[in-house]
Amino acid sequence: MKFTNVDGNVAATTQTIRDMDSLFEKYTIALHQSVKCLAGPDLSQFQADTPKDTGKEYFNPNSNAYGNQHVSCLQGTRTNTLQAIRHWASNDNAGNRMFCLLDVAGSGKSTVAKTMADQWTKEERLVARFFFSRDTAETMSTKSFCSTVANAFAAINPNFKTSMKKYMKLPDWKLLPFEQQFEGLVAGPLKKAKQPSILMIDALDECGKENGVRGTLLETLRTQFHSVQFLHIFVTGRPEPDIKRWAVEEMGVRYTNFAQLEGDNNDVELYIRSRLHGLSNVQDRLYPVIRDADGLFIWARIACDLLLQTIDPNSLLEILGEEVSLDYLYEVALKQSMPVDSVSQSIMTTVLEMILAAREPLSIAQLDRLSPQPGIVEPVVGRLSSLLLHQDREDPIRLLHATLREFLTSQKKAGRYYIQPGLGHYRLALGCIQVISHQSEQDLSNLPRLDEISAR
Repeated sequence: MKFTNVDGNVAATTQTIRDMDSLFEKYTIALHQSVKCLAGPDLSQFQADTPKDTGKEYFNPNSNAYGNQHVSCLQGTRTNTLQAIRHWASNDNAGNRMFCLLDVAGSGKSTVAKTMADQWTKEERLVARFFFSRDTAETMSTKSFCSTVANAFAAINPNFKTSMKKYMKLPDWKLLPFEQQFEGLVAGPLKKAKQPSILMIDALDECGKENGVRGTLLETLRTQFHSVQFLHIFVTGRPEPDIKRWAVEEMGVRYTNFAQLEGDNNDVELYIRSRLHGLSNVQDRLYPVIRDADGLFIWARIACDLLLQTIDPNSLLEILGEEVSLDYLYEVALKQSMPVDSVSQSIMTTVLEMILAAREPLSIAQLDRLSPQPGIVEPVVGRLSSLLLHQDREDPIRLLHATLREFLTSQKKAGRYYIQPGLGHYRLALGCIQVISHQSEQDLSNLPRLDEISAR
């Protein structure tokens, strides 16, 4: 109502926004106070799942932080890289306890990390992996880094577990600074475990820089690394300036990449030939695709998916050869998937907005419940199978790669396929309100127990 009266006045509009921000802040404080007051005996039935033991570890092996959505390397690929990592891990040289693999997006760094994590787990080595990703709130910050890593180590080593549980009995350990949590949950227990250990930090560049989060992580690793005698650190990420500077100047190690380790594109050729062995009519035209992949496995994977889905692979090969870039490939994939009619295009945009806005990956079933129209999510996800990862209706939908989010949310890059996550937040919020409204209509027995304002 206030906005209708400003009539294009910039100063008035700015002041109105400030007034609204202030009012929202007051409502938020009041809401938190109300909820705190309500969390009494009358509502104890709603708190059945609240952990009672502050010293108990909560290990979820399916967490996104463990990078379980990745697959291992195709047999016969990245052999030099894997051999170099194995040699490093078995080397007792105290001056070479960190391996840093930095390369461009889509080159297969997380696939290598997954392969080594699986191998070291089978060998019963003391290993923990944290996968950073901007796709979820948990994996784009360090809030759960220490507890996730500690729980992985604790699942293998009883001595580590004992030390970790002792620290977790502190009632306020979750409120302590990151440096203290790392010392209490990771570094301290590792010193007492006295067992060679490997900390895998995958996609370090996906750890956000906001409020100095990544800087704190890098500084903590620097200060704690040399004090934990048996600790090895394996790092992957894009070669961003602060990460390269940290590795060389602060950690004293040389970072490497696939070009130095492998030297050619034979791996991508092997992958493409393996995926497209059934397309005999395009075998003689595979080399341009291999050349265009330029060592990027993510490029090769999407291209192979598109070629296997299309009914005219020859025409698609010509399109793929027009430009060599991930952004162009995303544009081709979206064009191939986008319906012709404007109504269906709008529905596809709506579903993508919701997927990108979700705080944590949601499944088809969950998004269907929150979407403005029932039944629209599954067809869209099916059409975008070359860009989205999921197994069934109950499995969380994940983006194939972090660069897809960067493409879709950049108007300059995406053009007509530009997605505004803000609209997704709006649609998810409306969906949540509809769910709550429906639930209150179904079960009114609890409302009389609330105070008058909360009940209304």
